Amino acid sequence: MEYNGTQYGYGQPKQKRSVGLAVLLSLTAIAVVIGLFAGVLIVNRIVDTRTRTAQLPAQTEVAEPAPTAEADGTLSISAAEGTQASTGFAYDGKYTRAQVVEMAAPSVVGIDAVFEQTVSYWGRAQTYEVPGSGSGVILTEDGYIGTCAHVVVGAKSIKVTLNDDTSYDATIIGTDVRNDVAIIKIEATGLTPAALGDSDMLTVGEDVIAIGNPLGELRGTATSGIISAVRRTIEVEGNTMELVQTDAAISPGNSGGGLFNASGKLIGIVNAKVSDTTAEGLGFAIPVNNVLNEINDLLNYGYVTGRAYLGVYTQNVTLRSDFGYFFSGGTNCVQIADLVSGGAAEQAGLKVGDLILAIDGTEITSNSDLTDVIARYNAGDTATFTIQRSGSRSDVKVTFAEYAPKSGD
Repeated sequence: MEYNGTQYGYGQPKQKRSVGLAVLLSLTAIAVVIGLFAGVLIVNRIVDTRTRTAQLPAQTEVAEPAPTAEADGTLSISAAEGTQASTGFAYDGKYTRAQVVEMAAPSVVGIDAVFEQTVSYWGRAQTYEVPGSGSGVILTEDGYIGTCAHVVVGAKSIKVTLNDDTSYDATIIGTDVRNDVAIIKIEATGLTPAALGDSDMLTVGEDVIAIGNPLGELRGTATSGIISAVRRTIEVEGNTMELVQTDAAISPGNSGGGLFNASGKLIGIVNAKVSDTTAEGLGFAIPVNNVLNEINDLLNYGYVTGRAYLGVYTQNVTLRSDFGYFFSGGTNCVQIADLVSGGAAEQAGLKVGDLILAIDGTEITSNSDLTDVIARYNAGDTATFTIQRSGSRSDVKVTFAEYAPKSGD
């Protein structure tokens, strides 16, 4: 039995509408500029703030970090109703590019975060502080800011710089790794929140402007382009997402920044680009309508409610034949490495060492499959897990719990 790495036990719905572009193999979350020594890592490789934490323990439970601050349960943001798609900046009675930037730029912030990374040298662990940068969008006048989860998850400290150059320390309210969104909070009032547009009304060819903090140094940078495609279903660092595609220039540090339409309304949160040197103008943003419910849950509760939660630590494994490692091939599946005490898996009778082969008949060949399939369920749903234990297969019914972080998690 060969171990192929580790990942999570819950995830994102997989919508099987393939992009079909080889260059998307190098699709990357683009939030971070890693310190003075990292440079701009955009050539034929994955660039992601999660590279900061690559040395952390690999068997990581699927659970967003517990909120470090709480909202009062009354906040709500919503998309503008009846927003019509625009057809051009200067030709449709909307605004010029300069006017759009003037309206939208005060709502976009720069984010600087510090992360700890532990590296072992000759058996001795040494911890370093690693800086990272990204962008954010102001959601409320009293300091709630939306960004990408990969900009802030695991951060030791976070600093937000507004468009007027004032800076504030920020705390994490909640994160949704599945949809790559997060809410942070600064202690400030009188801010300029972004006006939300209707991303369901987007059409290919309409003009957009991206505003963010490219390279972690060029805060307030605006780049223009068009909507290149809508509802692109692609995989970004193991999460299957439905994104808006644009040819506006997107760079490391833009993650969490805004994509605005010709009315100056926020229609997307920038989170990825293609970094292949043979491709240009392939940037992506999370449509705001896709994550409004999640954002409001994060604002009010610090986590996304109703989400199915299994409560396991898992790892990819390959079952080999009796001939051992002399031949390639074998059956790929997922093995339970540990259980969360009192979690759904433990209550259903699953054990450490069990191999998860299928859920309700859907084959599970990797941690990515496991997260995608579980994401199709809600808390309280029951599913049949096909497992292998001590060489014997059996079916076990599991009723999913709801993920809810507890104080001290």
